[in-house]
Amino acid sequence: MNSSFELSKWYADCVTGAGGAVIVYHAQLHWRIPTIHYANLLIHEPGGPVRGRYSLRRQPAPVHAGNIEWNSPVWRAVGVWSETGAAVREVLFESEAGCLEWNCVAPRSLAEVRIGDGKPFRGFGYAERLRLTIPPWRLPIRLLRWGRFVNERDALVWIDWRGPHNKQVVYDNGLPVSASSISDREVVLEQGRGVVSLDRGVILREGKLGDTALSVLAHVDRLLPARTFGMRECKWLSRAVLRRPGQVDSVGMAIHEVVEWP
Repeated sequence: MNSSFELSKWYADCVTGAGGAVIVYHAQLHWRIPTIHYANLLIHEPGGPVRGRYSLRRQPAPVHAGNIEWNSPVWRAVGVWSETGAAVREVLFESEAGCLEWNCVAPRSLAEVRIGDGKPFRGFGYAERLRLTIPPWRLPIRLLRWGRFVNERDALVWIDWRGPHNKQVVYDNGLPVSASSISDREVVLEQGRGVVSLDRGVILREGKLGDTALSVLAHVDRLLPARTFGMRECKWLSRAVLRRPGQVDSVGMAIHEVVEWP
């Protein structure tokens, strides 16, 4: 039995001008047991509830070849992220136990996602891929804040780890920068580069992962540590404003989250 751990996880989103949003997760886990295939859709229509769909059926992963293309036969859904710009990559953590590689393949893109016979989501999008060769419950982290702000002018992404291994990654229009503070309500960039204000207007998902994103994995809970299912998250869709000195305010939408390890 092969006990080596490898998790490949895609995240891609599309936010419309009217404030609708769709988020695509696609993951494959190779570890101890036959490969686990996982997919999740979060769908928010303006003024309506957030809907979630989950599947453990094997589905094609997103394909990155210039554009990013995704096809789900299970949900009769297709997505395309075009004009993705320059990708950014970092190794967020590395030790003898394994590493975590972050590949932001589309800091900003034009996105379109169609689900079944429904009206397509069209707007600005974002996509990233994580590769872990260390189990996430063994990462030296207690709290994570992540987010992305995208519009026609700006693309900002931030990662803020707190715990035994503190780590901050911020990219502002493709350039690595630092933030003096990152919270659920704002990101303050250093050297007066600007401040992003977040209204936390829509909660996309909230609660323990075992009750939300990972509820579909209940039958394998004996194979994954209990603390994995006890991790808590809150994910928001926010109307956001990036204010830079001497410039017109940059207004757009942000998706951001906080995750706490038990």
